[in-house]
Amino acid sequence: MRILYTLLIATFTLSSCSHEHNHEVSAEKAEAIAIHDQCKTDSQDFHRKLANQFAQTPQTDSSFIHLVDLDRRFVKWKKTLVKLPGTQCNHAPGEEHVHDHVAEAALEKLSDEELLGLQKAIREELQNLLCDFNTIIGEDC
Repeated sequence: MRILYTLLIATFTLSSCSHEHNHEVSAEKAEAIAIHDQCKTDSQDFHRKLANQFAQTPQTDSSFIHLVDLDRRFVKWKKTLVKLPGTQCNHAPGEEHVHDHVAEAALEKLSDEELLGLQKAIREELQNLLCDFNTIIGEDC
């Protein structure tokens, strides 16, 4: 019985691994994944800049309330950045490890083209946040 159990586990593991390796990724999905990964990197940079600006801005400064609003929008935006179907979890050590399984399941129903369109919209919203941040600190978008 133990041998049968071991064989079943081995067969399942090998078939699931070979399925992943044989599945080709479309150009649209590859671009969506690239956009997603870049948004993740850019959002980490943005979050650091925002935190630094908070540290330098007194609460009595007129821009402080705008930073608070920007932070609120960023937290809301961050919830849209969920793991894409067919990708692996690649959290850095110490990085928050939270997944919205409902959102992930909904993404699985999208076509590669729809997934790409969604990632482009998510990237555009992050660019809007970056532009608003630059405006608050007196820089060009």
